[in-house]
Amino acid sequence: MIPTVHHAMLLAAGGGLSPVTPSSTGLPITSGVNTILSWLMWGALILCGAGALISGGVMAFANHSSRPDLSVRAKTGMLWALGGAFLIGVAIPLVNAFYGLA
Repeated sequence: MIPTVHHAMLLAAGGGLSPVTPSSTGLPITSGVNTILSWLMWGALILCGAGALISGGVMAFANHSSRPDLSVRAKTGMLWALGGAFLIGVAIPLVNAFYGLA
């Protein structure tokens, strides 16, 4: 009989296999990867902040110059910048939470 995914799931559910957890012990690049990820997060947050500031300025300019189309685009840009900052902020905790479910 050829083992299938179903057989593997039954074996794992029955306790025949121990769970495998990832470990960073012994990897020489772990601190470098963490540093790069933190730099990328800060850079992305800076870009989101700049996008929110620019959108706010465009919104003020659009309201003073009676350009409702530009104001709507600026409000959309503000929402995208805030949404991006939110996703950047919760990315690592979400990955850790989903990892904890396994």
